[in-house]
Amino acid sequence: MSDYTQKMMNHFGGSGVMLCLSLARDLGVVDALMEAKEPLTSQEVADKLNLRERYVREILGSLAVGEVINVDDTSTKFHVPEDHKQTLVAVSIFSRLLPQLGMRYNNVKACAQQRNPGGIVYSENPETFDVLKEILVTIKKDMVDTDILPAIPNIAQRLESGIKVAEFGCATGVLVNTLASRFKNSTFLGSDVANEPLEEARANANSRGIQNITYSTDNIENISEKYNESFDWILTRDVIHDLTYPQQALNQIYQCLKPGGIFSMIDIGIEGGIAGNIADASSMFYYSGSTFLCIPESFRQPDAAALGATWGAPLAREMVAKAGFTIINESVSRTDKKEIHFVCQK
Repeated sequence: MSDYTQKMMNHFGGSGVMLCLSLARDLGVVDALMEAKEPLTSQEVADKLNLRERYVREILGSLAVGEVINVDDTSTKFHVPEDHKQTLVAVSIFSRLLPQLGMRYNNVKACAQQRNPGGIVYSENPETFDVLKEILVTIKKDMVDTDILPAIPNIAQRLESGIKVAEFGCATGVLVNTLASRFKNSTFLGSDVANEPLEEARANANSRGIQNITYSTDNIENISEKYNESFDWILTRDVIHDLTYPQQALNQIYQCLKPGGIFSMIDIGIEGGIAGNIADASSMFYYSGSTFLCIPESFRQPDAAALGATWGAPLAREMVAKAGFTIINESVSRTDKKEIHFVCQK
C-alpha cells in the first residue's frame, strides 16, 4: 500500500471513529469510562446506562481500534488511561459537531450550485448552539482569565470601577454572563441576531441573579446609530468571519465605541494560508467545518464576503485597520493555537 493510500485510509477510518466518539458522548459512554475505577466490559457499560449491549460493544470496538480508548488482550475490557482523560473530554465535545455537519450535507450541496441560494443560517440547526456552548463551558471554561482579561491593559481594574461593555454575537451568553456576574459595577449588553440563544442567555442570568446585564436582538452589520459611542469595551468571539458584510460590521463596531475604546476581536487567525498548513490537524477541521457552517452562514447574499473560518490573520489585521482601529496587542488562545485575541483600540 502506498503512503498516499495509507493516508487516505487513515482519514476515512478516523472519520468513522470520530462519529462513534460523538455517539459515545451523547449516550453517556464517555462519562461512564471516565468515572470507572476499573476496566469495564461492554455489558457493564450497557447495564450502567440502560443501553443495548450490542451497540455499546461496537462503539467501544471502534474507539479501541482507533486508539481513543484502551482494551485488554481479551478484547473485552475497556478503559481510559488517566493521562488521556482531559484530551478525550475535549475531543469528544468537538466530535459532536460532526453529526451537525452531516445534517447540513444536502443543503450545503445545494448551496454550492449557482442555481440555488448560497446560504443557510445556524438557527436551522439549533443543536449547533448546544455544542458551541459546551465547548465554551467545558473546554474554554477559563478563557476569561486565560485569553481575554490578561490581553487587555488595565481592563480588570476598569471593570471593577465600572464601564459599559457589549458582546455582539453573544449566542447563549456564556462569556458576557460570566463577566457580568464578576464585575457588578459595570453594565453589560448581550446582543445577537438570533432570538433563541438569547432566551437561554437571559434565563441563565436570571437564575444566577445577574442584574447588571440586558439583552437585545441586533444585526451587528447595522447598529451604530442605536449605540453610537456607547461602549468602553466591545467583544466578539468567532463572529466576524461568519458575517455577510464583515467590513461593514467592523465599521459599525468602531462607531459604537467611545473614543479610546477597546474592541476585542477573538477569532480564527490562521497564518500561512493553505500551503502553510498542510497536514495540520486543526487546519483540516477548520477548512472542513467552515465549508459546512461558516461559509453557508455568511453566504446569504450574492455579494457576501463569505470569509469563512480560514480567512486568515493577515486579512483580519487589514480589515480592522481599514475600520480605523489600531491593534495594540495580539495573543494566542491557551486552548487553540489558531484562535487569536486581536486587541484593537479606537
